[in-house]
Amino acid sequence: MLTNKQILKIRKNFNGNNQRLIFKILGDTNRYRIFEMLGKSNRLAVSDIAKILKVSIPLTSQHLKILEQGGILEKDKQGQKVFYKLRADNAIAQSIIDDIV
Repeated sequence: MLTNKQILKIRKNFNGNNQRLIFKILGDTNRYRIFEMLGKSNRLAVSDIAKILKVSIPLTSQHLKILEQGGILEKDKQGQKVFYKLRADNAIAQSIIDDIV
């Protein structure tokens, strides 16, 4: 049986907010597909992602925005083209991708 001190220590160290957010974001089929695509590619343009998913560019942009706000992706603008790639500093997303790829 755990002591109250041990219980408080476990509660303090248990913080699944980041994990829950990532799984909630990836719960959408298209966002998961984007995540998987970018795990297998270095980076992709928004227009290419839209073509692969067979959805509009505005819808693709919305999904990418959610993934970016969740700390999963980062964007790189080159002229009028916008490219996305996985954030290397997101350990949770990287560990998920490592299992997929």
